[in-house]
Amino acid sequence: MVQKHRHPVIDWNRMTDRQRQMKARAENLTAQIALDQHRENDRANKALFASVESVLAQLAGTPKAVEFFRMFSEAATLANAKRIANHPDCPDVVRDEIAQRIEKAGATRGHEGAASVAPGKSGNASGD
Repeated sequence: MVQKHRHPVIDWNRMTDRQRQMKARAENLTAQIALDQHRENDRANKALFASVESVLAQLAGTPKAVEFFRMFSEAATLANAKRIANHPDCPDVVRDEIAQRIEKAGATRGHEGAASVAPGKSGNASGD
């Protein structure tokens, strides 16, 4: 049976100074590419975030607003879902879903009373 051609393995212990310099340049270039890609991703995220408020204003009171908040709350951690429920534009149906999720998580941990107040609602009865 014919053996496949394999590339020789680099012996890192036997590299010359020139080879070490070449390796360092390659590592620096790779790090720079990663940093550039990270910066570009950050710029794209900031552009999206800058548009969120106007999108929310356009969606206010529509079924799409429910889906928008539902998608974000389902993808969010429990702590972030609570914050989403406290957003002034969050529809009540989504707030209720988040409250159920909190109750379920509390019951799973055995802390059923920990989530007795629904997000977006005050636990203080004298709030007038």
